[in-house]
Amino acid sequence: MSEQPEQAGFHAPEPEQLAAYFPSYDIERLIASGGMGAVYSAVQRSLERTVAIKILPMEFSADAAFCEAFEAEAKAMARLNHPNLIGVYDFGEVGGMLYIVMEYVNGGSLHLSSHGLAIDSREVVRLVSGIGLGLAHAHEHGILHRDIKPANILLDMNAQPKIGDFGLARPVDRKVREGEEIFGTPHYTAPEVVEAPQTVDARADIFSLGVLLHELLTGKLPADDPRTPSEIIGCDRKFDAIVARATRHDAQFRYPTATEFVKDLQAVFSQPGPVAKIIPNVAPGAPIRVPRKAVAYKQKKKSSGFPTGLVLFLLIMAGAGYYFYKKQHKAPAPPAVEAPKSNTGTDDVDTNVSSLPRVPKSAEKDHVEDSQGEESVFGTPVGEAPSGATRKKQLDSSRDHEATSQSSAMEEPIGSPLFDVTGFLQKGRVGMQRIAKAPLTSHQQAIKLNCQTFQRQLSEEIRKLSNSKREAMQQVLDADYQQWQSAEYRIPEYLSDKYSSLDRSDAIHTAALEKQENLDKDLTQQLYKLSGSYITGLQKQIDTLRTQNDPNAIKLLELEVNKVKDTPEYFAALVTGKSS
Repeated sequence: MSEQPEQAGFHAPEPEQLAAYFPSYDIERLIASGGMGAVYSAVQRSLERTVAIKILPMEFSADAAFCEAFEAEAKAMARLNHPNLIGVYDFGEVGGMLYIVMEYVNGGSLHLSSHGLAIDSREVVRLVSGIGLGLAHAHEHGILHRDIKPANILLDMNAQPKIGDFGLARPVDRKVREGEEIFGTPHYTAPEVVEAPQTVDARADIFSLGVLLHELLTGKLPADDPRTPSEIIGCDRKFDAIVARATRHDAQFRYPTATEFVKDLQAVFSQPGPVAKIIPNVAPGAPIRVPRKAVAYKQKKKSSGFPTGLVLFLLIMAGAGYYFYKKQHKAPAPPAVEAPKSNTGTDDVDTNVSSLPRVPKSAEKDHVEDSQGEESVFGTPVGEAPSGATRKKQLDSSRDHEATSQSSAMEEPIGSPLFDVTGFLQKGRVGMQRIAKAPLTSHQQAIKLNCQTFQRQLSEEIRKLSNSKREAMQQVLDADYQQWQSAEYRIPEYLSDKYSSLDRSDAIHTAALEKQENLDKDLTQQLYKLSGSYITGLQKQIDTLRTQNDPNAIKLLELEVNKVKDTPEYFAALVTGKSS
């Protein structure tokens, strides 16, 4: 009963034309039509019940092997009896067309109700659990569905899911024969259905169920957005593990049964709250819309019996006492911070989050302007000039930065500073990396997603090759993908000639590389918006050093300020640790 576009080679008969083949039924209307046949609603006169009649294209009835399998499957499905499965009443052949008479579900498909929507996670658990239990019942009776997807899940008038369209179903123990056509729906079909069809078992349906879970939670297919559901919509991370296990490429690492899948899914919410049922008020056959969020009813808390007024009075008195205590015991001003003694690595830089100053949330949204009394990412400005051995170490650690700054700026040479400029800038970089954690993480995930999409598209092209070439080419891609992973999921600038046998390899590589460059540009812009906090810290330190006899340090810090202001790419490289 899937709502699929009608294939050019199959034309669904009009209800009047079909009526002659089914004298015991009143054919009412065409419900849906697709490449695998057409579905009609009809009334069975003898029992006065509404049923659904599905007919298959004539070419199926011309295949003796298919007819034999169809009969065996129809009889097996007729024995199934589960609230989440559409019942099968009869089957046969009329006018050269195979047909099957099924339970009529007065509602629309899950595809029409949820396509492109991220459904409330509790509602998803309810829906997918029902689908999973229906699959488990079919598997226990030796039937594989082979085409689980939202279009093949119907919702009744109480929004209960029912698995339909068993047109591709087959007994578990019947293996794919040589030359038999492979059926399924791209992005929902398990890899082994294409790669090793003779090995297909119940775990192929579990793969599709995992894809369905990801899609209902996020509104997106894993093929379009392979990030975890929690990364996309912020749902419980337990869903991530369930989707990951269900959709593993190697079937042996998936859930062995649909029952175990449902068990883990229902355990996500150990104490699920009440969820409003969806009571559709629609005309027969109209789609049922599943809400984005199910309505939860709050239960009134019982009174503890303790006087609320007394609690409020005690809280007020406690707060007042704390205020006067803090006023009388004001903490002394913190002493001056000694400059770092070495720049041989990051070990001498204080990277403890608790010791770094807090940065206002506004710094993560826009350019932070200087404000009176605001601490910068560098911490409290250092005002005491070092001496003796400490000064010697600082002079040594500053020479590399001094030499680089002089050569790049093409200015008159700057002497050695007294202040540890290099250590100070390193501390600022650490602080900026903390502030920029959100855009850096988002960029890293986007880069990873782009690389995964690149690898997936190449893999799809490889599947078009002949069997003799496919396996070797896939091994090449798997090895290259491991290298891309170790290189932080970066798309290589040049694609190996080994992929020249793939028709679209150049186009896929060009698109992925362009996407990566755009992501890098976006990150540069986002990071530059945060540069104000870095510049503020530099300027405060410059003001502090003006009271000291250290003009060389001031010049180096002013040079840093100008480079950040003039070159967003320099600041982005500084924060990401890619600057020289």
